[in-house]
Amino acid sequence: MRLLAYVPSITPRVAYAFRLLFGHAVALDYELTTDRAYYLTVSGPRLNYSSRPVAEGEAWLPAGPLLWEQGLSGCYPDVFTAEGLPAFFRQEAPGALLPFDLPALAFFMASRYEEYLPFRPDGLGRFPASESLAGRNGFLEQPLVNQWAFLLAALLEQRFPGLVIRRPAYRFCPTYDVDMAWAYRHRPLWRLALASLRSLLAGRWAETIERFAVLARQRDDPFFTFDDLHQLHQRYALSPAFFLLLGKPGKYDNNIRPGLPAFQELIRNLGQQGELGIHPSFRSNTAPAQLEKEVRRLETITGNTVNNSRQHFLMLHFPVTYNRLTDIGIRNDYSMGFADAVGFRAGLATPYPWYNLEKECTEPLMIHPFAAMDVTLRQYMGLGPEAAFGQLCRLADAVRAVGGHFTTLWHNSSFSVHHGWGGWREVYEKMLSYAR
Repeated sequence: MRLLAYVPSITPRVAYAFRLLFGHAVALDYELTTDRAYYLTVSGPRLNYSSRPVAEGEAWLPAGPLLWEQGLSGCYPDVFTAEGLPAFFRQEAPGALLPFDLPALAFFMASRYEEYLPFRPDGLGRFPASESLAGRNGFLEQPLVNQWAFLLAALLEQRFPGLVIRRPAYRFCPTYDVDMAWAYRHRPLWRLALASLRSLLAGRWAETIERFAVLARQRDDPFFTFDDLHQLHQRYALSPAFFLLLGKPGKYDNNIRPGLPAFQELIRNLGQQGELGIHPSFRSNTAPAQLEKEVRRLETITGNTVNNSRQHFLMLHFPVTYNRLTDIGIRNDYSMGFADAVGFRAGLATPYPWYNLEKECTEPLMIHPFAAMDVTLRQYMGLGPEAAFGQLCRLADAVRAVGGHFTTLWHNSSFSVHHGWGGWREVYEKMLSYAR
């Protein structure tokens, strides 16, 4: 049974919003029409998305102006509560299925409309969680668009018995940023000497002893945790994704030299264990040609086309970052999340396509949101291992409830006891067991 949806006109924004709600958050066979006469003759399930009712027996979603606009109007909506959930773009009217413009809410969140508007950046020039509508109004830890899609699906099923709306299946997706594959090995001698001198001057004797023990092959390198991770993935039947930093080493790109044979061998081994992607260097944000060099470098190492990416330091600027990625053929980005807070930056826990507000079109780039990053939990939020585990469980539960993808971002270096990461390895293994 198909749902017929009437709209005054089918703009790119309207088509995108319906695809979000009925193609990505839930699965519903629907048809959009602007033919009012045809709409009135149909006897099956009907949804009217316009400013006023059209037919008796229909489900009416009141529409505001946002999805018929072009460019930015500078709108920043007020948030209220409806059906126990945060809502905005209020459109209260007798007989309406909901008291607000739900497709506009979904579009606003997914397109990252607010990130095109003026904001106060953090120290790296990023859009912080504290500037977001979700962060300011306390619903960042809710996959709000998914939640509303589920609630809308339930309302439509009540109104139209026999209408089949499929809910997606939950998935757990562990992902890793490989900024530094080794802490000590395969580093230039001058860098090792300088680091050793700093450790000695600071009185960090244990670190100095460990460095020389690793270099003498008497201990394992603390950052080289890939064998242990592979065992965990096999134990819990997980399919990981790894993002490799392959830029020229610099202030914010403290990576292993991409030409190192041992590093290239590691990359090929990781490619046999899961998906690979590029981790564009910090420098590539100001040197666009560098991004393509890094992508081609990874393709040369693996012999495969690179389709996946996640920004180093989550340096995500709209629409510049995604324009650059699409221009060089990237088809999946995993940067949609905040550094300073856990949760759902776009209000979605399912992959969805990017809508380019500059060009007013849907682009061939799928966005894969992540819910939590290790550095966020420990450094930004100041959580200890047990508190972090509780937070991760709550996020996993929220994603499970809407059949989303619970995607986490971890670093291979966070499984070492260095730099305050003692106890976090155990947290991660508990989280894998809980979230899978």
